[in-house]
Amino acid sequence: MLSYLKFFLTPFYLFLMATSLIIDGWIGLLIAFLVVTSIVIGELSFGDDISTPNYRFPFLLDFSLFINVPLFLIVLYLFLDRVSSALEWYYLLYIPILGLLMALSLINIGHELVHRTSKKFDCEVGNWALATAWNPAFAIEHVYGHHKNIGIVEEDPVTATYGENPITFALKAFFKEHVHAWGIETRQLTRRKQSILSFHNRILNGYLRTSIVFGLIGYFFNWQAMVIYICLGIVANYIFQLTNFIEHYGLVRIKGKPVQYHHSWNSNNRMTSYLTYNLTRHSDHHVHAQKEFWELNPCDNTGVVLPSGYLTYILLFTFFPLYTKSQMEPRLKNWHQNYASDDEKSLTSHYLNFSN
Repeated sequence: MLSYLKFFLTPFYLFLMATSLIIDGWIGLLIAFLVVTSIVIGELSFGDDISTPNYRFPFLLDFSLFINVPLFLIVLYLFLDRVSSALEWYYLLYIPILGLLMALSLINIGHELVHRTSKKFDCEVGNWALATAWNPAFAIEHVYGHHKNIGIVEEDPVTATYGENPITFALKAFFKEHVHAWGIETRQLTRRKQSILSFHNRILNGYLRTSIVFGLIGYFFNWQAMVIYICLGIVANYIFQLTNFIEHYGLVRIKGKPVQYHHSWNSNNRMTSYLTYNLTRHSDHHVHAQKEFWELNPCDNTGVVLPSGYLTYILLFTFFPLYTKSQMEPRLKNWHQNYASDDEKSLTSHYLNFSN
């Protein structure tokens, strides 16, 4: 039973945040801080999980996934309603916490669902989740762009080069994903002889969904709530772009060569794996993109494994980029020496200058 319950961690945190907003005041704020504190402590203390259970009831795992979207919408409604009623200064402290939960329960869930290209309902929920986090282009660029171009820096907007500034990367990657998505969708529509300016265009449909969400927020809440919603979206998209940054930082691949386990940084951190539905098992995700999240292999022997979870690295790269860069150098050197192909080594020979 625990193997199922672990994937209800994000819904549990959403329930706590809803409770926090209903209670409000200092007690509510304390609950919110306990949520983010427990995540950090969990990443640092709970170790790794390399188990691969055989799940007899996968519908329960799907339920744990889908329930995030309505739960976050409830939390968002409660928060924006509070802000509209009276914008207390301490509501600003909720923004990074709810931004993190938006990244987890909308963008990450959307990421998982839009991979299910043969399941129309799943893709539709995923597209609405991404649109609500105002990143509708992700569904196109990630599935049909990133998975094809991973490690090819000049073609993949979310493969970070060694030493790249994380904040600059996040800003560029967000807009480049939209540009690349337009290119992918334009080429597909042209091949089908369909108009770009039509409902056949999935990018335009995504923008329409996002416009509907903004319109609903503008209708039901005041302008302060709209500003707060925009701030939540900025935080959520920054967190997810930093996740991209971490997953492929400094790794390269030769165009035309197959994607292998060593083209993604892997993490088996227990807390992050449960919160992200095994997104951290990123090496296997890129080699076997059609696997359901509970089927992914931990790749503890075949992948390039990070010693901690994503949130730790997001905080480190954001606030201590030079230190984190120095901590990644020995791992990049090890990658060059023990994982990279001969052609890849020709692109990363400077990694040999890094100290162990």
